[in-house]
Amino acid sequence: MANLSVAVYGAGQLGTTVAAILRERDGYDVAGPFARESRAEALESGAGVVVMATTSFFAEVAPDIRAAVEAGSNVITSAEECAYPWAVDASLAEELDALARGRDGTSIGCGRNPGFAVDARGVTALGAARDVERIKVERVVDLSAFSENVLRRLGLGFDREEFDRRKREGTIYGHIGFPQSMRIVAARLGLDLERVDAHIEPIIGDREHRAVNLTIQPGQSAGFVQRYTGIVGGRPWFECLFTGHVNLDAIDASPRDEIDVEGTTPLHFAIDPGLNPQRGSSAVIANSVRRVAAAGPGWRTVAELPPAVPD
Repeated sequence: MANLSVAVYGAGQLGTTVAAILRERDGYDVAGPFARESRAEALESGAGVVVMATTSFFAEVAPDIRAAVEAGSNVITSAEECAYPWAVDASLAEELDALARGRDGTSIGCGRNPGFAVDARGVTALGAARDVERIKVERVVDLSAFSENVLRRLGLGFDREEFDRRKREGTIYGHIGFPQSMRIVAARLGLDLERVDAHIEPIIGDREHRAVNLTIQPGQSAGFVQRYTGIVGGRPWFECLFTGHVNLDAIDASPRDEIDVEGTTPLHFAIDPGLNPQRGSSAVIANSVRRVAAAGPGWRTVAELPPAVPD
């Protein structure tokens, strides 16, 4: 069987690690990771699969997805908003879905979360439930290894006044992806998620905290608590609570990922310690390359594909 060609676009930590994982395995011809100045080389390569690890936002990555699909490639993007792009821009999502179908290609957004921790794992967990009255997800994540740019976007390194100002302006995002994961699960169950309410608050440090790429002073945000609530039938149906910090010991916490399913047969699923942000995402993407190459045409979600597994 011929090797599967893969081009990796995005030369940061995620793209570099995905390329390294695939090169360790038989059956792949890997090109890249390509930096942004080598965009054409990556996206117009005609590779069997193009992996994009460049941004979190659907609008920013959409032109790159279009270029790769038009060149004949299947696409995996780590952009969190792309896990369920209809929640961001339904018209653009339909356009790219039609483009992929017309080229007999597959596009998908996935990573650790969205892509595994809440949506793929959540759908699998529901297989043991007789019915589902409500779902609760809690994630506690060590943020210390992220880049300064990502930490700032998450909302770290600001005093309370600056944090609140940036939150009002929409330049603090916290963790991106929970609304997409919630909609994937709801859609798989045939439910209409009427809206998703979101709230984020900083965790202000009382001493200096040193992350790998950012030093946070006393009085600045060293973490945050974020809550999403998905409404079905006029009542809360899906709740996600996320706590992130650069020094979890300082808030007496440790990494964990938990899912609770309320219903006739209550269920509790826990990963302890929780999934590592960087290693988890790169593994899920690398383990998704062959399942995406084999999937049916169109824009897919992780709930429509078989589980990701290492080769």
